[in-house]
Amino acid sequence: RILGPQLKISFFRLFASVLLALSFSAAAQPAAAPAAPPVYALLSLIGDKLDIVIAQPQTGTLVDRNRHEPLPIADAVFDNTAISSAGEAIRRSIPKAELAALNSRSPVLFDRQRTLFVEKDSILQVPEAIMDAIRAQQATHFVLISKHRDEARLQFYGNSDGGGRLEGLGFYLDGGTVVTDSSSGESGRGYIAPFAYFSVTLADAKTMKILGRKSVTASTTISSARALEDRASPWQALSAAEKVSIINRLIQREVGRVMRELMRGG
Repeated sequence: RILGPQLKISFFRLFASVLLALSFSAAAQPAAAPAAPPVYALLSLIGDKLDIVIAQPQTGTLVDRNRHEPLPIADAVFDNTAISSAGEAIRRSIPKAELAALNSRSPVLFDRQRTLFVEKDSILQVPEAIMDAIRAQQATHFVLISKHRDEARLQFYGNSDGGGRLEGLGFYLDGGTVVTDSSSGESGRGYIAPFAYFSVTLADAKTMKILGRKSVTASTTISSARALEDRASPWQALSAAEKVSIINRLIQREVGRVMRELMRGG
């Protein structure tokens, strides 16, 4: 069927009007707002003290016969290292992620963390005061770095040594085992082993559903041969500055490693 000239023009105008209306409708739609970056609230509860563990002969029972002497740490130096290391790992995965450090020096949180932060049906139980702080930051995720208790497995030269159980941060002192210093080649009776035993938990901040958790049992050993005086205690093998530095390096390395794994879902 052949259309007349007037009908052809009317049809063309109608078609153009429809296209124009559709174009105007599409242009009038507001652009979708960019998704807000995730907010990670971070809390570290590992740095209130160093546990100085003096090795004692173990009988093979579950009783820890080592002597433990706590060394209180008033400054947040170790917890700050843990939080900054976790934050760096998060930003490597999500560059625009926002970070909120939940700083606390509350003795109750440090001393009772094993009962205050417990898992029940894959949900992390969190004290209400901490939940209030998380909500105030409008966090989407929560990262908890807490002390982990496990068997002493002190690593050196591909072997492990030590007895009893370790938890948190500290130094294991053994005055009887003969160890050769790897840098000098000198042998000495005894060693000092800085250690970091902790867990990193990643949870959904709204529901507290645990998205991942990894535990760390890291240590390094230094022979007493480094001590300036002959037959000195293994404690003398490191200066005060070296003790702080080596614990910080353990935290930085291990928190960064496990946080990257958690961000990958591993």
